[in-house]
Amino acid sequence: MAEFLSQDEIDALLDIADAGEEIETAADEQIVSKEKNYSIYDFKKPNRISNEQFKAFSTLHDKMLRDLITDLSAMLRKIVDIKLYSIEQMTYGEFILSIPQLTSLNTLSIKPLEGRIVIECNPGISHKIIAELLGSGAVAASDNLDRELTEIEVNIFEHFYKMFVKHLYRAWDEVTTLNFKIESRDTNANAIQIISDHEIVLLVVLEITIDEESGFLSICYPISYIETLLNKIVEKIFSEGKNKKASRKQDITTLISGAKMNIEAIMAETEMSVSEILALKPEDVIVFSKNATSASSKVYINNTEKFVAVSGVQNNRKAIQIESNIDHEKQETLDALRAMREERIKKAKESTENIKRLLKERKEGKY
Repeated sequence: MAEFLSQDEIDALLDIADAGEEIETAADEQIVSKEKNYSIYDFKKPNRISNEQFKAFSTLHDKMLRDLITDLSAMLRKIVDIKLYSIEQMTYGEFILSIPQLTSLNTLSIKPLEGRIVIECNPGISHKIIAELLGSGAVAASDNLDRELTEIEVNIFEHFYKMFVKHLYRAWDEVTTLNFKIESRDTNANAIQIISDHEIVLLVVLEITIDEESGFLSICYPISYIETLLNKIVEKIFSEGKNKKASRKQDITTLISGAKMNIEAIMAETEMSVSEILALKPEDVIVFSKNATSASSKVYINNTEKFVAVSGVQNNRKAIQIESNIDHEKQETLDALRAMREERIKKAKESTENIKRLLKERKEGKY
């Protein structure tokens, strides 16, 4: 694209030339500053995944790693660490160029969806896993990591792939049922061609570390095959956070629903000092604080005052009818707010009086 200069820029360059200074540096700096005003967009690789879908796709695979770490550590009898290294959108041709020419590759069908996906484990970690499965643990220094895996090594490494596919199935099962099945195995990247080179794929890269030796495992998803599931992943992942709170509340309600509570209905109450109680004698009369003919009573739940009720008889049995709820917390909050308002009014009044007093003293010439 040609770079056009304004008249002011042309005049400035002519002034610099007349002064005998270097023009190229100024022009380069001007071009660099102008480049900040736009971003490059490649129409050959349009963004087909939103940020929300990226985040949900990342969460889906990140959850898979916890159980995968446990099972791989048990298989190898080693402490293993697996991290989600990156998720990128690229063309299939770029994916093939980004992996070693000689590596371990498996293609998987994803029924009932059409097409296949590719799982690639590079030699940096595949040789280590094979050595651990064979019992030696250490990769021989003379072993060439750039060589093709032998048929025996490919068959041994299949135990790892089967375990990995099992966890991949569990992760996707939360969204939809995909039957992952290993269809082919190869060690040459150019031999695997599931789609054309210019088609867009979503590449999930995992970093596996064993005994301070690390390597990458890649899962290549052609977007054209999984595009219909992306919104379902977003709905599932982001709805989980909302459902957890509702589920937790329901669980708590279920747990406490069977708890037994002590309920007491108090017809009348009064207050007495300890000395008055100690002085009580037979035939003494205790006077309560309300009319004896009133049927109202207070209901206590585990010694906490909760309801106002009316006492009576139903089907020849004593009963109470709940009339209203006594919300002490609400009343205490209202009382606190009233106290705060009164305190503010009092301080405002004192401040006004002080200002009036100072103005009066100033007018009388005391200051």
